[in-house]
Amino acid sequence: MPDLMVVIDGQTLPLTKCCWITYAPCGCPVGALTAAWDGEAFATEDQALRQIYPTKRERDRHMKQGYRLELMGWDRYRRDVDLSARCPHLKGATTQQTLEASS
Repeated sequence: MPDLMVVIDGQTLPLTKCCWITYAPCGCPVGALTAAWDGEAFATEDQALRQIYPTKRERDRHMKQGYRLELMGWDRYRRDVDLSARCPHLKGATTQQTLEASS
């Protein structure tokens, strides 16, 4: 696969050095998807959504609930995103499963 390049915040990066972060409606990050690896690429939000939420019903439900995706480089991910942190907006331990169950 040729190197696919993206421009994020004025910086040109290979897609292989990027990831899609899923944010819950409250704004907390709840998941990550590597944007490209081993011949697979998720260059658009729609492609990433289809990989994360395989059925249209899942995609529609999550988008209606306010989930969103953001493409970022690995440097920003490492600096700004902590997927191990508990969501302060929900009581108890928070995981992707508990966020979905609370919907």
